[in-house]
Amino acid sequence: MKLTKSRQAATIFYVFFSIVFVVLGFWQINRGNEKTEIIEAFELQQAGQAIEFSSDSQKWERVYISGELDDKRIIYLDNVIHKGILGFKVLAPVFIEDNKIILVDFGWIKQPQSRDQVSIVSISDNKNVSVSGVLESPEMGLILSEDIFTNSWPKISQSKSITALESLFEEEIIKFILLSDYRPDTNFVYLKPVVANMPPVKHYGYAGQWFAMFIALSIMYLYFLRKSSNE
Repeated sequence: MKLTKSRQAATIFYVFFSIVFVVLGFWQINRGNEKTEIIEAFELQQAGQAIEFSSDSQKWERVYISGELDDKRIIYLDNVIHKGILGFKVLAPVFIEDNKIILVDFGWIKQPQSRDQVSIVSISDNKNVSVSGVLESPEMGLILSEDIFTNSWPKISQSKSITALESLFEEEIIKFILLSDYRPDTNFVYLKPVVANMPPVKHYGYAGQWFAMFIALSIMYLYFLRKSSNE
């Protein structure tokens, strides 16, 4: 009787965790496939010509805009590391239509030794600019300070989220950030957009780990059954 109860408990344990491991394994495979599709769609879009931005434009779409640059209200996105060097992403609003603005990410610059030395950088010699790039819609992300923004312009921001940044402007703001293409006429460093926070291969690796745990559990379960049968 005692042995039968042990086998029943072991079977319940095995079935439960087998289901968990297998489900998690296939879930990781699906996540990997989704990331692969997103990356392939993104790369396909980047291979084409930029189209004019409109209200129908979508995230990761390659577009171009023309408008008036407001270089007095620059935002520095804090804690952006490039090749081991701490720096800022430089964001500035561009008026495009009906007093609406879109924030443009012009690229990366090295952070000065002291935040007191932060000043307005030169983005363009002309107020009227044409910019092509990729539309992104960043999430809030990790906030390292209770204060998201510094008090005066140019602002230093802890977040690139439109939800946070739109509070800085009275004008209506487009719900995307335009990540500018590389511009050889500026000193900004172009940083390639991160389409997927985890590459597909990692998801497939995690799937392999879950399936390996299922196999290991199955071996232990079969060993237990064989051992208990001999007793």
